[in-house]
Amino acid sequence: AKTPEEPPYLTVGTDVSAKYRGAFCEAKIKTAKRLVKAKVTFKPDLTTVEVHDDSIQGPLKVGAVVEVKNPDGVYQEASINKLTDCSIYTVVFDDGDEKTLRRSSLCLKGARHFAESEVSLSWTLSLPQFNYRPSSQMAPYSLF
Repeated sequence: AKTPEEPPYLTVGTDVSAKYRGAFCEAKIKTAKRLVKAKVTFKPDLTTVEVHDDSIQGPLKVGAVVEVKNPDGVYQEASINKLTDCSIYTVVFDDGDEKTLRRSSLCLKGARHFAESEVSLSWTLSLPQFNYRPSSQMAPYSLF
């Protein structure tokens, strides 16, 4: 779930939290193979098409009115309905490890949405003292 102020794609050098072995770890974007898809509606006939961002002139923002190259190669006025970041990012972690990830496995530092709870939960479940297997102390409640 992207927050409205998040950019349509991330740039090299951006600090992110990246999913690594089930948890989110701090990392920095080293390289980006950019590919942003936009669902746009052409103004004249209200047809909706999906295009790559390189055929859009104007701000890459949902709701923005832009010029989009139609299938005939002519720029027409259209509005952006949805943006999907399909870019491939290579990130480098603090320990020097590198990993190539999609946008869905990254979140901007400071964008503390779902990542926080996911991290604390997976961390808790991996600690040995939080082993949820039934133990002998639970015997009185056994159904057998």
